[in-house]
Amino acid sequence: MTAIRNHTRILGLERGTAVLAFVTCSTFACGIAALTQSVLTGLLAAFGLLAALLLTLGTLPGEIAR
Repeated sequence: MTAIRNHTRILGLERGTAVLAFVTCSTFACGIAALTQSVLTGLLAAFGLLAALLLTLGTLPGEIAR
């Protein structure tokens, strides 16, 4: 039996990885916004987290980076 591979990609990442990155970024950004009581700080945190995730995921070898 052969494994079925789902090659759906979002911005070069597998769909599950992209969804997990989005959920993680959103959760942390909302938490930071709630702690600081500032929407601007939350948006800055979301942008910073998203940039860090994309940079980190882009450096991983193998299937994740392609």
